[in-house]
Amino acid sequence: MIIRILAMLFVISIFIPVEFHYLLGTLRIEAYRVVLGLVLIYAFLNIKNVLEKADIIDVLLFFFTLLASASLIYNHGLQKGIESSGILIIEILGAFYLARLFIVTPKEYYQINMWFATILALLVFFSIYEAFAKHRILHEWAKNITGHDSLDYRLYTHYYIRMGIMRTTNLFAHPILYGTIGAIFFPFIILLTIYKFKISNLLRSIAILIGMISTLSSAPLLSVAFQGMTAVLTRFWSGGKRFWFGFAFLALSGMILINAISNRGFFAILISYLTFNPVTGYYRMLQWQYSMDDIIDHPLFGIGLHDWTRPQWMNSSIDSFWLLMTLQHGIIASLLLLFVCLYAVFHVLNRLHKHHPATRWMVQSWILAFMSLILIGFTVDYFGKIQPLFFFVLGSIGWARDYPRLNQVLTRMSHIAKLRQLRKEGKI
Repeated sequence: MIIRILAMLFVISIFIPVEFHYLLGTLRIEAYRVVLGLVLIYAFLNIKNVLEKADIIDVLLFFFTLLASASLIYNHGLQKGIESSGILIIEILGAFYLARLFIVTPKEYYQINMWFATILALLVFFSIYEAFAKHRILHEWAKNITGHDSLDYRLYTHYYIRMGIMRTTNLFAHPILYGTIGAIFFPFIILLTIYKFKISNLLRSIAILIGMISTLSSAPLLSVAFQGMTAVLTRFWSGGKRFWFGFAFLALSGMILINAISNRGFFAILISYLTFNPVTGYYRMLQWQYSMDDIIDHPLFGIGLHDWTRPQWMNSSIDSFWLLMTLQHGIIASLLLLFVCLYAVFHVLNRLHKHHPATRWMVQSWILAFMSLILIGFTVDYFGKIQPLFFFVLGSIGWARDYPRLNQVLTRMSHIAKLRQLRKEGKI
């Protein structure tokens, strides 16, 4: 009961605007951090249950958290390092174990995804208004209530107006945050609509898609493209692996060909064209180039939260989750986290075909969502509420490990339902 309440509070807290915060020294306390802090206390009090459910993902994620915390203490000293690592631990382990402890059956996975999808769908009306009226009305209301002006001032300038409409933020601190959160839950609602068609589910799908489009951000739209590619991967993975070897060969050949005929190289072209604004794409490419010196000079513990080396005209932001992890916490920590994420995806993918159809579509929706998060992380930083959501999604598929028992239960339920239907029809 307690973990269910914490899960509901977490969902609500994700949609609380950034204006609702309290500054404790240099730390910004927001509702979602308070909830995740309570989750950690709950997990500690139920440590036996946590350890019984633990697998290699839990172990490796714990070591990543240790490395990241060590890098912050090494780079900033004991006091500031502990403060920063405390927030990091709350956002990583708090979110991960909230999912692990609450989502233990397909029922909870379905419920929490529906909570998110329904709220996102209802918010689309504010997105449409914000886009065409060029008025960030939800943040204005939040500012009037709290007195905090928390949005970046540039979000109100012409830089965030494209094709005559304003890039929407809705309840979030940036269009990328809003679009990426929509992209996380889009595969679930789309596959639910396909698996069990209802007008209400179709409307949710359309509303979430409109919300993502209204951000005019490449990240959510690129996520949908990656999700489509991953859907093909999940369809052919169990029986058509030779197809994917051929596909990988053709893709690699294409990269080499593009690299040969272009003086910019494949990844320069990729980054510059996978954005609405080519300048933004070029800027992201420069971030990779200039940050490499710091990474090479600090390979083990990174530079922590210190400023990175760059020309004076560049600002301090890093628009890549994986690049920032490497820069802040070192190469080993970044590679460890990437391995954990890829292992989680392919561990589930290899067993997808063994699931009962009633749960297979849910497992597939998780693969689509999390694989796109991994890939989009190379061009977008998961700042703010996206970082805990990233680790929440990572932990939300633990229930799928118990597929043999689930299949038995679902098969038995299916047989009972068929018998009841035959009795109702008078055939037995």
